[in-house]
Amino acid sequence: MSRQAADDLVEEANSLFKDERFPEALARFERAVQIFPEHSLGWKGLGHCLLLLARPHDAARAFDRSIGIRPDSATALWGGAVAHAELGNKLMATNYLRRTLVLQPTWIDMARTIPLFAAILQISTKAADALHAVFGAFSTRTYRHADDETRAVDVGRLLNQPRLNAFTYVTLGLSNKAWPDTARPHVELMLATVVDGEICGQILANLAFHLQTTSFFPQPGVLVRDVIGALSAGDLSQRLPHVFIGVPRAWRIKLPLVENPVPITLAQAIPVSEPEYVLWRGNPTGFELSFVERGIDVFDLRRAG
Repeated sequence: MSRQAADDLVEEANSLFKDERFPEALARFERAVQIFPEHSLGWKGLGHCLLLLARPHDAARAFDRSIGIRPDSATALWGGAVAHAELGNKLMATNYLRRTLVLQPTWIDMARTIPLFAAILQISTKAADALHAVFGAFSTRTYRHADDETRAVDVGRLLNQPRLNAFTYVTLGLSNKAWPDTARPHVELMLATVVDGEICGQILANLAFHLQTTSFFPQPGVLVRDVIGALSAGDLSQRLPHVFIGVPRAWRIKLPLVENPVPITLAQAIPVSEPEYVLWRGNPTGFELSFVERGIDVFDLRRAG
């Protein structure tokens, strides 16, 4: 059997597909790729049929084959993005969607109307990519708002950052917040600790939810009261109930993480005590330097208030 025979089957299958006779179209696409396994249009048509017949696993494999043969096909990449998004394969879906939009930039408006692509197109996805480029792979956990299950923020956990035997927690989601002052950059939060534990992720998630709700921008130098105190985390909530926002110098990262088209930067969350809050009120500009002057390790959540 020849390439011509496969072409004829694909042409017939496309006609059936347009008439919404999907099972019949599927059979012809399948026959075409059996006859000529390198038929990119045959694999692409097969993928679209399988998607419409609610077989996303098989559809994803078909689109993968089509893209492998013709990597510059925007329609195959789009179909592959849809199939992998349905399967929850975020990495592959993101890769295919981004490649689609490079080839067809005007399709972004259409992509924004598709719920499956909503998360991929969020600013926090760019923040995550930038952080992975700096730190490599790291685990994440999703935290949901106590009073609204639809609101969530992910928190990543990095080992031996920003120093040996320390841990860094970082939000992935706050950067989706658009501030009332449109000149403000998008922001993710970091917290460093030598005392690892679930409470670290909770601190950042609670702070992120508070900032989203109040639209209070985490400008370095400001202090946010009762972020940790509200968590009822025992002795920690008593000793260090508040959070100071600092510049994340210890990580030695070039900021902003992303410059264009939307700047994304980082801010450090530092747990502080009530007496330190009083100290901050008396001298906000010199407060961060006071940690050095007092010999305070801000990574140590066991420190006295």
